[in-house]
Amino acid sequence: MQVQFPEGSGTQVEQRWRGIRGYAVDPVVGMRPMGSMIVRFPMVALDGSDVQAVVKHRDANAFLREAPLPELQDAERVLLLGDSHTDGAVSTADNFATLMEGAATASNTRTAFLNGGCGFYSLWQSVLRACDLIPRYQPKVVVIVVFLGNDFVELDNLKVPHLDDQLRHQPGSENAPPESTSDRQKRMGMIEPYRGLFWQGLNQAMYLAEQPERLAVLTKKSAHAIEHMERVAREHSVRVLWALLPSFDLVFADHARGLGTGAAAVITSGSQRRMRDAFVAELTKRGAAIADLEPAFKADGRATTLYAMDFHVYRHAHQVMAKALAPVIDQLLDR
Repeated sequence: MQVQFPEGSGTQVEQRWRGIRGYAVDPVVGMRPMGSMIVRFPMVALDGSDVQAVVKHRDANAFLREAPLPELQDAERVLLLGDSHTDGAVSTADNFATLMEGAATASNTRTAFLNGGCGFYSLWQSVLRACDLIPRYQPKVVVIVVFLGNDFVELDNLKVPHLDDQLRHQPGSENAPPESTSDRQKRMGMIEPYRGLFWQGLNQAMYLAEQPERLAVLTKKSAHAIEHMERVAREHSVRVLWALLPSFDLVFADHARGLGTGAAAVITSGSQRRMRDAFVAELTKRGAAIADLEPAFKADGRATTLYAMDFHVYRHAHQVMAKALAPVIDQLLDR
C-alpha cells in the first residue's frame, strides 16, 4: 500500500496513530484517517476477475471524496460512518458514497455525501465519530454502516475507546489484556486465499460461538450505541439510517462452509446470525430506520464479484449498496 500526501497539504505534521502511516490520533475516537491523502493498492475480486489499481482520495476534511465539498447552503449533506467496508477496498470513484452523489447530481439534486469511514472502527467508534462531526458539518442524515462481520467483536477491543461491560465509556489502553485473536485464527485453520474471511466474519463468529455469554453483553453495548446516536441526532434535528452490511458468511453460508472444517463448524453454530438478529431487535425496539442490505446481496447472488479477495465488499457490491440505499436516504431527506 502506498500513502501519499500532496505537497503543501500540511497533513504530514499530524500525529500518527501507533505509528501507522495514514492514521492520525483523534481525541474522541482514538484514530481517524489523515486528510489530504491519496492511498494506492491493488485489489481483485474473489474469483480473480476485475483487477484494479485502487486509488483513494481523502480531502482536507478527511472525507473520502475527489470533488470539493459544496458549501452548506448549496447542497444537503449526508454523513456516512463505518469501518473499512465503508472506507472501501475500492477507488473513490467506485465507492457507494460517490456513486450516490453522482446519481443525485445527474437527477439535478444537490446532495453531498461525506464518507468518514475508517478502517478498524467498532460500532461504538463509528457512533462517536458521527456525533463529533454532526455539529461541524450539519448533515440532514447520518448513515451508520454496520458491518455485521466484525463491528460487534470490536466492541470488546480494549485498546481503543470502548464501552466496558457496565456501559461506561473508557479510553483505549495499550495495557489491555493480551489479544486472543491469533489463537482463534490458528485454530480456525483457514488456507489461502480464504484467510481474509477470518478477519471479515469468522473471527467474530468464532468468538461468540466459544463465548456465548458475550452475545448478551455485546447486545447491551450495541443498544447503548444506538441510543447515544439517536439521542445526539435528535438534539441536532438529524435523521439516522442504520445500514446493515452483511459479511460473506451471512450471505453465502453454504459457500463459506466449504472453505474448511473450522469455518463449517462456526457457521453451523449460528452465532453470527444470532448476533445480527439481536442487533436488529434492538434497532426495531427503538423504532430506528433500517436498511438491510442482505436481501439485495442475495438477490444479486454473485458471490465471487460482490466480495474482493480479502473479503471486503468490492466494486460490484458498492453498486448494489448505492442502488439499495439511495431511495431510503431520499425518503429521510423528505424527497
